[in-house]
Amino acid sequence: MKFTLTIDPSVPETCVAVTAAKINNDVRAIEQIAFAGTRGELRRIVGMQGRNTAIIDVHTVLAFYAKDKAVWAHTMNGEWRLKQRLYEIEEALPADAFTRISQAEIVNISAIKNLDLSLAGAISVCLKDGTRYYVSRRQLGAFKAKLGLSTRRNAQ
Repeated sequence: MKFTLTIDPSVPETCVAVTAAKINNDVRAIEQIAFAGTRGELRRIVGMQGRNTAIIDVHTVLAFYAKDKAVWAHTMNGEWRLKQRLYEIEEALPADAFTRISQAEIVNISAIKNLDLSLAGAISVCLKDGTRYYVSRRQLGAFKAKLGLSTRRNAQ
């Protein structure tokens, strides 16, 4: 594959041009990279802690959850109250980075330290800071599929 980059300060908007004999995996990968930032994926969110307001990078959020009619972002730097509703956040989050585990909780997949599968049919999710969440029965199948966990035992 040949790659050419031209830097021109007079260009008002970035333009990506791909010339290929056919659509293949390389072309699809380039397309995904080119459009990753334009699909409306949530990158930053405004959180409030008392009188403090901060802009939080969503990839630093360990989990989003709803509690007491409010939505919170759980980070290593504490809990931040958000103005958005949980479903609005879920729709805007990068789908490959976050997963819903219950009606009131969404976790960052890269923040998962380990899973406890010893509970009968349930999964306990332990995050990097030691916080524990539980996958609801309703979300169990989607959670396992997202993480690539088998729903059947391997036959031996």
